[in-house]
Amino acid sequence: MDHENEPRPSRVRTLALGLLKATVSIGLLALLLLRVDVARLWSYARNASIVWLAGALGLYLLMVLASAWRWGVLLRAQHVRLPFTALTSSFLVATFFNNFLPSNIGGDVVRALYLAEGHRPGVAINSVVFDRVSGLVLLMALGAAALIAFPQYGLPWPLTASLVAGGLVLVLGWWMCPRLVRLLPVGNRLRRQVETELGPFWRDRVLLARVAVASLAFHLTQVGVQYVLARAAGVALPFSYCLVLHPVISVMTAVPLSVAGIGVREGGYLYFLGRINVDDSIAVTLGLLWFAVTVMAGLVGGALFLASGAALPRVYPRPAAPADASAA
Repeated sequence: MDHENEPRPSRVRTLALGLLKATVSIGLLALLLLRVDVARLWSYARNASIVWLAGALGLYLLMVLASAWRWGVLLRAQHVRLPFTALTSSFLVATFFNNFLPSNIGGDVVRALYLAEGHRPGVAINSVVFDRVSGLVLLMALGAAALIAFPQYGLPWPLTASLVAGGLVLVLGWWMCPRLVRLLPVGNRLRRQVETELGPFWRDRVLLARVAVASLAFHLTQVGVQYVLARAAGVALPFSYCLVLHPVISVMTAVPLSVAGIGVREGGYLYFLGRINVDDSIAVTLGLLWFAVTVMAGLVGGALFLASGAALPRVYPRPAAPADASAA
């Protein structure tokens, strides 16, 4: 019996997981469309201000620049210096892949591949991991601070308490991570990675401060995109409420339960904007406009990907073809 053409278990599992996520996204969108007035939703989307949408796209691209600068700071700490244009290009290509890969993890893998092509794979992985985790920590800290600073929006106390507690635990855990891993056995892989490979990041306080500033600029720009998109949809959403809703929705869409956060993101907007009496159709429109901006930015990355040959880098080179003995 020939087993060569049988699908590998890992590929079958990946395909099944992808189909499950697609089903979740389609199911959530179907439920949302049953709840809202589709005709009004289409009217709001069609009449969205082009000027405000262009402003949102400009802010999103500015956000990419802040991300590339933050990543460059981390790489220089590992004695890797790459042109700012190369880092920006990698982020844009990662945005392109994020549009159809699970959550933001797919884009992180793409970034690591581009860096690992010319450097040690460990450097690529460590920089991307620390970049992602530090960004998440600052995002949760921003969300927790906004919930404490603006209690007038009256979110359910279990939600507020869990988000604030989660933010504090994440910040403290990240700050104390080099000490906490000492509780693990000496030969533990996670402890070894934190102490030897990621340790220099935590020991450099100036580096941490610069990364924190870059992360804060990144997330505030994202909040600004939410404010501008609301104006594009015809809603004067308070900037303070954007500070509250954006971190929560970002964390929701980062969980790999759907394809590119589709359905989860729109449901988040529906919940949070419904609490301040924004029309359901406008709320879902805002989620779709946010997705449209990420797609437009991703198209820039897609163009760069095609221009570079439409092939992802390989961590390890392909084995050389055996020499033809008859040619000797």
